[in-house]
Amino acid sequence: MNSNLIHNILNIAIAATAGVTAVLLATGCTTLPTGGLECWASWIDPTYTTLAVTDMGVLKSVINVARDGFGGLFKTQPPVK
Repeated sequence: MNSNLIHNILNIAIAATAGVTAVLLATGCTTLPTGGLECWASWIDPTYTTLAVTDMGVLKSVINVARDGFGGLFKTQPPVK
């Protein structure tokens, strides 16, 4: 598996966890004024989705730095052929 494939899989997984957040809201969670979720009425614990999104975002950044170096985070990408 190459780093681009892993990177794209993580993109899909992050999008899926956003969908899980929508499910949390649909199952009884409410948004607090601070932006947090209150889920006492939900049967899903939002801690799991929070940790998953954080871990995947960090892993994507680590892959980018390992693949292109720290400077690669800021360089212009080559055109797609």
